[in-house]
Amino acid sequence: MKISKTSTTAHFVNLKRNARAIPYALKQTYTHLVGLLEPYQEHFEVKANTDVHFELWTNHVFRSNGLNAKYKKGLMFAAVVVFKKFVSLYFYPLYVSKSLKETLSDELKPFLTGESCFHFKTLEEIPLSELHKLIDDGFVFYKEQGWVKP
Repeated sequence: MKISKTSTTAHFVNLKRNARAIPYALKQTYTHLVGLLEPYQEHFEVKANTDVHFELWTNHVFRSNGLNAKYKKGLMFAAVVVFKKFVSLYFYPLYVSKSLKETLSDELKPFLTGESCFHFKTLEEIPLSELHKLIDDGFVFYKEQGWVKP
């Protein structure tokens, strides 16, 4: 299985450079997405928790791939970041689990941009029940792998 350590920090740095007032619809969407992740917060380390950036990470130790492979600590579970025109949900279990990506519902597929990132503009467009199920399935996958705190 391919595992690489990624973060939304690079995206967030670019966002800080162009800081503007956040529209109410985006703020509302961000708050709701963070609310979906909060029940899982006790099992992960919160690496970012501001009004525009939220990240959950494991403390799992893994060996990186490549020529200079090293032991590293932490895999991202999920992150939510507010951008200029949308709110991104980075959901890392989709990146590390092909079976989870294959079971992705048709309601969520239009919002998937890239391998593990969803873009939402308003709260009304989010298929909440499908997203909640996906987050729960991702948590179960991490638990099965032994990547989550007991």
